[in-house]
Amino acid sequence: MRIAIISDIHGNQVALEAVLEDLHRQPAIDQLVIAGDLCLNGPRPREVLTIVQQLGCPVIKGNVDEEVVNAAPEKGRKKQSTVAWTREQIGPEGIAYLRDLPFSYRVANPNGSDALVVHANPRNLEDAIAPNASDQELERLLGGLDERIGALAFGHLHIAYQRRWRRLLLLDVASCGLPRDGDRRAAYGILSWQGSDWEGEIRRVPYDLEAVVAQIRSSGMPHPERRIKILLEAHY
Repeated sequence: MRIAIISDIHGNQVALEAVLEDLHRQPAIDQLVIAGDLCLNGPRPREVLTIVQQLGCPVIKGNVDEEVVNAAPEKGRKKQSTVAWTREQIGPEGIAYLRDLPFSYRVANPNGSDALVVHANPRNLEDAIAPNASDQELERLLGGLDERIGALAFGHLHIAYQRRWRRLLLLDVASCGLPRDGDRRAAYGILSWQGSDWEGEIRRVPYDLEAVVAQIRSSGMPHPERRIKILLEAHY
């Protein structure tokens, strides 16, 4: 069994299309799951939603999807202006689609333990699972998981890593459209069941960054130079 997970697209259509092309070249995938944060902070939110919906695969909600739905009243003016622009781009149908997305998706494995896909962690949409998280923090976020789950895949942090904690393989698949771990290439992850356990793979895919920069500048989205800086620096 092989499961591909794409997370944190953030309105970057060019990166998403590059990832999907790379995925088509891989050995057979049994399940594709989109792990949230679909369209905010990128120049092509409507186009990304269209592509994702056409995939016909499970899609779960991310924290910025929730912000787009709720118009982010608790956020600052810069964030609110970008949210408002994104809501305008995707329209009422797009907002309704984001509102109805589920929190998580579980992949049943008839040959062993299941895999669970969430956006940030199994409890909420906000708390990141850091690569150096302590046992105490992992217990808080993961301690209540069903014992039949052997792998947890997620995004949110935009930093790729994998580690094992107790019975669990933790796979942060990073970000398709807005990496923050110093590697500007698009990222996604693959979980593979290898007879008795799960193994994780992070794939990096080059794409036309300058095309996205041009899209940001011509899209009319708020604060374009800030968005370009974050995209190109690929760091927090």
